[in-house]
Amino acid sequence: SRGVMEVMRRAGIAASRLALVPSGVAFAVAPGPPATDLRAVIGAPAGAPVVGTVAALAPHKNHADLLEAAAEVVAQRPDVHFTWLGEGECRPALERRRRELKLEGNVHLLGFREDALALVPQFTVFALSSYLEGLCTSLLDAQRLGVAVVATAVGGVPDVIEDGVNGRLVPGRESPALAAALLAALADGAARTRWAAAARLSVEAFRSERMVEGTLELYRAVLHEKAGPDAVA
Repeated sequence: SRGVMEVMRRAGIAASRLALVPSGVAFAVAPGPPATDLRAVIGAPAGAPVVGTVAALAPHKNHADLLEAAAEVVAQRPDVHFTWLGEGECRPALERRRRELKLEGNVHLLGFREDALALVPQFTVFALSSYLEGLCTSLLDAQRLGVAVVATAVGGVPDVIEDGVNGRLVPGRESPALAAALLAALADGAARTRWAAAARLSVEAFRSERMVEGTLELYRAVLHEKAGPDAVA
């Protein structure tokens, strides 16, 4: 990621010796019309705003902060529902905190779903609250499927999201900032449409084919440089 490159530059490695080839993802085939109505599954009215995420219920995915953000969002927008697709060790603690916050009717933990890819396009906003992240494939899937993204600016996420262009970025581990960004996104359908359109284009840089092409091009450039300017191609 660009963050790693910056660390290497600070360590004394010349910028001319560094190059970035984005990691590649083999995207699954985009789903057809959904066989399952997400809002019917969670008991929400048709057209209700849904903030969704697809992530294991693991510590680094930081659903705890997303839950606190959900409490702030629902306090202002009781019509909003949060849907989490994924399973993991943090479920008992999250369920306890959900009860304490009285959010059982607004925060839905659906666990692992084989039809997750068909449910994602039904999200109003895709949220990612990680405090540690590499290249989040579920975030890329959301972008490819036309869902606006609000995410924490950690790890490789800023390589994927340009704030205000193809999504929104907020600092990691700051649930008030996450809540504010979600409320703003939910209130601005035009912005969500712009982000989603831009993301459909930018996400193409992360296709596995692009990674292969970029890596080969970099190798060719290095080999040509080592061979010298008089080398015959």
